[in-house]
Amino acid sequence: LLALSKYIGGSSDFNGLDFQLVENGKSKIIKSENPIHESELHFVSKKGELKIMNQTKNPLFIKVTIDGIPLEADITEEENDLIMKVKYMDMEENTIKPYVLEQGSDFMVEVEVHNPSHRSYQNMALSQMFPSGWEIRNTRMDVSASQLLKDRPTYQDFRDDRVYSYFNINSRQTKRYRIILNASYLGEYYLPITHCEAMYDNEVYSRKAGGKVKVIKAGEDLSGL
Repeated sequence: LLALSKYIGGSSDFNGLDFQLVENGKSKIIKSENPIHESELHFVSKKGELKIMNQTKNPLFIKVTIDGIPLEADITEEENDLIMKVKYMDMEENTIKPYVLEQGSDFMVEVEVHNPSHRSYQNMALSQMFPSGWEIRNTRMDVSASQLLKDRPTYQDFRDDRVYSYFNINSRQTKRYRIILNASYLGEYYLPITHCEAMYDNEVYSRKAGGKVKVIKAGEDLSGL
């Protein structure tokens, strides 16, 4: 705000905004005496074209913000200076595939994070978002389930459909974090990516793909799935 006020206050020739906004071929002229203008975009497809033509001599600074949850999970896997493995297990700690689960079944996801670097990483953030057909068991309130956990993060934030875990990791160290889940609601869903990164160093990160998952009725024949 301080920088903005200096920019506006020091521009004696500022006469307001005057620009042409072309959104997917539809054009409109924007004129405003205010130094800031906000327009809501209405993209209706995965691809959209946006064109802005400034009609004044003053510089025009543009910021486009898009947020939301994609209809399909991101399947891009990348990592740099961090190694991460994601494994799903039943409550007996046997490895399972999470793509088809019976309704009512409890299971776990284990994320193994390894620091291959010669330096320690501080302020790591592990973000896990889960399909809406799965429910998260908050092990901070479940003593029996908490016995299955491995390493404990410095801080953990449980939400309705996701868990954020924050921790530090030393050089060559490996940490394992578990979340206990339940396949609660019938249907097909998308499992988003699992993402771990250093909060203040964008060169340290790892992303593992999600995919389609399904919750079926208990006892349903799996041969055709």
